[in-house]
Formats: sequence, C-alpha cells, structure tokens
Amino acid sequence: MRRFDFSKALFITSLTMLIFGYGAAVGRYQIFPFGAMQFAVGSVKQVAAERDAILGRRPLDLVEQARYSGNRVSHSDSSAAFAGLTLLGGFIDNQLEYRLIRMDGSVVAEWPIRFHDLFPDPSFVKPNARVPQTDWNAGVQGAQMLRDGSLAFTFEGLGFVKLDRCGVVQWKVPQMTHHSVDLAEDGGYWVPSLRYVEKDSRFPGLTPPYDEDLILRISADGAILDDISIFELFFTNHLEWLLFANGLEDIRVPEKENLTHLNDVEELTSDMAVHFPQFAAGDLLISLRNYNLLMVIDPRTHEVKWHQTGPWIKQHDPNFEANGRIAVFNNNSDGTNTGSILGGSNILSLDPRTGATEILYGNGRNQKLFTKFRGKHQILPNGNRLITESHAGRVLEIDPNGNTVWEFINRFDEKSVAIVGIAKRYTEDYFQVKDWTCGE
Repeated sequence: MRRFDFSKALFITSLTMLIFGYGAAVGRYQIFPFGAMQFAVGSVKQVAAERDAILGRRPLDLVEQARYSGNRVSHSDSSAAFAGLTLLGGFIDNQLEYRLIRMDGSVVAEWPIRFHDLFPDPSFVKPNARVPQTDWNAGVQGAQMLRDGSLAFTFEGLGFVKLDRCGVVQWKVPQMTHHSVDLAEDGGYWVPSLRYVEKDSRFPGLTPPYDEDLILRISADGAILDDISIFELFFTNHLEWLLFANGLEDIRVPEKENLTHLNDVEELTSDMAVHFPQFAAGDLLISLRNYNLLMVIDPRTHEVKWHQTGPWIKQHDPNFEANGRIAVFNNNSDGTNTGSILGGSNILSLDPRTGATEILYGNGRNQKLFTKFRGKHQILPNGNRLITESHAGRVLEIDPNGNTVWEFINRFDEKSVAIVGIAKRYTEDYFQVKDWTCGE
C-alpha cells in the first residue's frame, strides 16, 4: 500500500489555489494576461457569430425577412415620378456595393466595395473586435456623388473613401467614420466619426471604455481639417444635465453600444439659410439617435443654437427644407421587427421655432413604413420624396399626396431582402459624364 504523500498533496493544493487566485485577480484587476485572453475570447466569439458570412452563405446583419413582393424596380409611374439617376448603397446581388441606376433599374455604373482591399491595415479600428472577418460583414450607409461621377462614401465605423467613376481609389481616410456624408458648401465634407476611449476619460462622469462621437471636417483631397467632440458640445454649452438625464451617478456604456450615437450631420447652405433666419449659413444640423435629440450648432464657435428632444424615437437623417422646417426620418423604434407596437416609422416635419410637428408620411392607411435602424429620405425638385426603408430592403418615391410612384425592392432570395443603406436621386444633367463606360 502506497503511503500518502502529504507534502505533495499540499503542493498541488497550494498551486491550485494560487492559479485560481491569480485567475481571479486577472479578471478583477485586468493584469497580464487579461488583454491576450480577452482578445482570444473575443476573436472566437466573433468568428462564431460571423460563421455564415465567413462560409459565404449569408451576410451578417444585412439580410431581413421580406415584407413586400417584387424584385428590383417593382413599380414605376413615369408620369408622376421624378426622372433621374438613383444611387443605391447596400448588399446588392451578393456583394456590398454602390450602384447608379436608371428609372427602369438598368445599371449606369457600379462600385463593388471590399473593405479589406481598401484598408489592408485596419489597425485604426478600435477595439480590434470591430474589424469585420469578411467583406460581407461591413456596412455602408452614407455617400455623395460628385459631378465628375466620383463617389465619396463611408463604411459603418470603418473608414471614408473616395473612388473615381471607374472605381480607382483617389484617397482614403483611416478613421472610424460612419452613417452620413454631407458636402460642405466651400468644398470638402462633413462626416460623423468615433474616437474609442479605453482609459483616462477627460469628461467627468463618463467611465471608460466608451466611444466619443466626433464631427469631422474633411477637405476635398481627403485631409482632416477639424474635429468637433459631441461630448465637448454638451459640456461647453452647459448641457451636462441633458447628457446625464438617466438617474445614474455616472455613465458606463454597455459593450458594443454608443452613448450619443451621432448619425447625421448636414450643413445649412447659403440658399437654404434664407428660410432659417434664426440660424446662419454654415451651421450644422446633427442627429443624436440615442437621446432622440436634434441640435443645430455653429461649427466655428461650437455654440449649440437650438436643440429639441422628440417626439421622434431613434431618428435618422434630419434635413433643412425650403419651407423653413426640418424633416426627419422618425424610426419610431419599439423593440419589434415590424413596428407593431407604435405603428411603424414615419417622416416628421418640425417647425424649429415652435417645436410643433406633423406627420408627412407613415402611420396612415396604405402608408406602411418601418425600419428599426437606418433610414433616409430626400425631398425631390417636383415635391416628391424618396424614402429608404432600409431593413425592409425597399426604396419608394411618394408624391405629395402619399401615393407611391416608384419602388425598388432589394431581394436577396425568395423569402429575404438585403438591407439598403442609402438611396439618393440625381438629375441626369447633374453629372458632367457623358460616357460611363470604363476599360477593363
């Protein structure tokens, strides 16, 4: 019979307790090798979550159950629709791309978008878990076309790019830009972006890690000219009470969340400024989704000139319009995939002088509309409105009476549609291009 080795048992027990204690300390105090372990666990989770996209079966977060019949241009009333060329951005024909189409759906030009080709070094994306495993897992939403046929667009948190009309890269901005692109009247662009703050917060009450929303001013040749911190706007304009209106002593932002969620920046142009005497040309209209909040700011002085919370919920794409009002895509999100609780999305018109609103489209009979995220709209020269119902994979043009006069369905398969991030209508004479063909 073997004798019990007390010293060996004590050693094993002590070693086990030491390993357990050190493991607890690693988790509690985030000491070595916490970072490596966190990276490894995050990578495994990300690969598991993106397996269908990695295997080329289905893009992550870009496909939804179909709610409408039809495929591509499913309705077109040439007597009522505003004729032009429509820029679409999203997952189209099994790839992420921007596409310029005619009213009948035929293709004028297209730009396949491959994140890893455009940004082979994605180290600017923080934290690393945000880097998509495949090009199918990137997203696009904001874009502007220029008169020479070139395209400036932003990935969702993954960089800003300008391509010529044949897809040749003219420049890239390796910043975590997202959501929208607006042309600055004196040249260049306004684009939302993020700064990931991992530690050492400069804002009292905000506990890292968190995303700091930024407004970037980018030159026509892709240089960053200025950045405006959304948090600084709150603090310098004595609006901390609004930022912290949550009943908590401080703010700890949940993983994969964004506190303010800046999703649109639009400049008030000189010709539009005459309809808004309370503001000045060059002022910026911004949308902070997670606060149901719109603001008008002076980008030179950082003064908040106006702000209003609601009655919209998780809104997108507020626009200055020539009637002196602001029109906004009200997602009216209610936690469902169909808007069944609050009645769906709508387009709201707001008088910034009084705060009064009216519904222009949606929530009415034969006006089905709902997208839980994303969403855009554009007033057209003839008074029609182009609406991007992103998660329904649908773009519709309505006349002033709310009648659908043109419709596009971005079908993925028999039961599914792919999300459309943006649709924007251009007149054909906007472009200087006479021949859109490109060489091999």
